[in-house]
Amino acid sequence: MIKSFKKHYKSLLFLLFSTIIFISRIWYIRESNVLAIRNDEYGYWTHAALFTGHDWSDVFAGHMNWYSYGYSLILTPLFWFSHHLHLMYKTAIVLNGIFAVLSFLLCIHCARILFPEIKDWLLLVVSFMVLMYSSYLTQGPIAWSETFLYLLVWLLLYLFLQFERYPSVSYAILLSLSVGACYITHNRTIGIVTAYFMIVLFLRLTDAIDWKLFAAMLLPLIVILFFNVDIKAYLCTVEGFGLKPKNGMGAQKDHLLSLLTLQGWWNLIRSLSGQMWSLMTSTFGLLFWGLIHCAAHIFHAVRTKKSEKHTTFYLFTLLASVGTFLISAISLIDPASITNLNDDTDLTYFIYTRYDECIIGILLLLGFMELAFCYKNRRFVLQIINEVCVYTAVSLILYFNLQRITDTWHYRSFCAAGIGFYRLFSEKFSLRWCILIGTAGAVLLMLLLSFCKRRFQKLHITAACLLLTAAFIPTGLYSAKIGTINSQLGKVSSGNLAMFDLLKEVVGDREVYCTLDDTKNYRIAYELQLNLIDTHVYSTTMEDLPVAEDGYFICCGNGDLDQFQGDDYYMLTQSRYYIIVIKGHDLMRELAPKVEQELVNLNVLKK
Repeated sequence: MIKSFKKHYKSLLFLLFSTIIFISRIWYIRESNVLAIRNDEYGYWTHAALFTGHDWSDVFAGHMNWYSYGYSLILTPLFWFSHHLHLMYKTAIVLNGIFAVLSFLLCIHCARILFPEIKDWLLLVVSFMVLMYSSYLTQGPIAWSETFLYLLVWLLLYLFLQFERYPSVSYAILLSLSVGACYITHNRTIGIVTAYFMIVLFLRLTDAIDWKLFAAMLLPLIVILFFNVDIKAYLCTVEGFGLKPKNGMGAQKDHLLSLLTLQGWWNLIRSLSGQMWSLMTSTFGLLFWGLIHCAAHIFHAVRTKKSEKHTTFYLFTLLASVGTFLISAISLIDPASITNLNDDTDLTYFIYTRYDECIIGILLLLGFMELAFCYKNRRFVLQIINEVCVYTAVSLILYFNLQRITDTWHYRSFCAAGIGFYRLFSEKFSLRWCILIGTAGAVLLMLLLSFCKRRFQKLHITAACLLLTAAFIPTGLYSAKIGTINSQLGKVSSGNLAMFDLLKEVVGDREVYCTLDDTKNYRIAYELQLNLIDTHVYSTTMEDLPVAEDGYFICCGNGDLDQFQGDDYYMLTQSRYYIIVIKGHDLMRELAPKVEQELVNLNVLKK
């Protein structure tokens, strides 16, 4: 048995790590029944509904902005097999687990190509640590595009490395298609797309590729981008989003124009500093070393005037990372809350890293390898000094801005989950706790990976991976709990799900009108439509209800009951904040034998 274990230990190790990665993504699946995160999830599910013949435009038109449809293509088959949202949502979470395991496999292959001299079991351990990054875990229980996008980026990186090794038309086409898939899944990957165009032009200008490969690397992507414009226009029109500025590059026009002012540049510096601080803290400095690894290879190639192995890949990774960070920063440089700091400022604007995390995995891998296997010389000491200086600078910029904010509870954990460890110690955001924990972790990593005897290096590398994983798991799961699961449980405890379930049993082919409550909260209409997949739901107001008609249902706020005039309105069911009303005597008499509770006339309730 021992011989068999030694023979197959790498396969067993891969199976063990894959199981842990999968389970970590579906850890909260028993509690994941409903959509919870802002409008993003609704946007993706709306596209998938349209692709299967469901028209939800009467609910989402006018209230929803554009969301890319790449992830919606993954959700579309779920509508073919079930119209039960709870089951469909859990299936989407299981798919997140599968995507994460596939990302793990691609990470291993990338690591094996980049570091062929390192033993496979060490690459397995390091890749496992990378895939357990805390923000990755936080995205697991959310049915939106993030986890799928991480997989696409890993696929893109793997195909890029394969193209470097075997430059062929087939790999060039696959590489181009993968870039297009990233873009139609999330438009914030425009930084990666831009980096790809720059690299392809660079390869052609330096005669590294011929015109045939040049065309193969660009034409599929250009075709995707061209057709994407028409598809986007069609979806915006049919679904009622409308071609609003926020649905395209026009959304960033004001942000870009603000760079013509000193305030705009200061906002950009603050936003970039916040991102770098947050990512360096959450990765315990590995982000810095990943960027250094890429830059060092590029600098050496320029200095020696000789391209080394994977130099093009490192250049692409560096450009894609910088482009992604800039796109994320530019999208946040002009909100009022970052320009005019006050007590109610959303801290997320300063430490927003969600858009950056699609590219962060490769930097974690490269940064860890740079620390573990680079030569420990004077240059290494200078790099450590540079890291300290950069981290100190971004920390000071963030500190002198955040100290003006007193209500530090206002923070969306799923958007900057990597530094969620501070919540293990305090309900309020604590910059000092984050710096203390992040710095302590970085020093410990340095001791394990840089100042150890060579014969103990493998043991120290394994210990460093386990240390990082032990820090990532509770941080990621806790951020998921407070940012997603608690929101979902809040909907359950408010009784909304029970209200939807009862309505689903009796609605049949009748229409449902969802009125706006006092806070103009459209999300109850979104929830209603997604739970009643085959029902035509209208988002309207109390004044616009078709009072002359009968035989439909109304979902309204409890505070709107006094506005109903007439004796043909009956209460079907009620949650803490909302009520379902039956309109019409005939419909009430038809439903009375089918429900257990008494259908009470609203006039009786008013008394």
